[in-house]
Amino acid sequence: MEKKRQALRKLMEAVEHEILKKPNRKTLDRLSLLAGFQDWDSFQDALYGDSGGETIYGGHEEKKKETPK
Repeated sequence: MEKKRQALRKLMEAVEHEILKKPNRKTLDRLSLLAGFQDWDSFQDALYGDSGGETIYGGHEEKKKETPK
């Protein structure tokens, strides 16, 4: 019974290690592409920075036409 307990403990440690492991940079870049960003850094800037969405749309702002008064 002790061997089964040790084996189960090792299995649980391996599973916890995999669950807690951060994805590598290539995976993060690919996920960012799916979300519409160039790379992981661009995605992070949009979430936490002051970019305001320019990262997604290439910084092009739509110019509003002025209406004559």
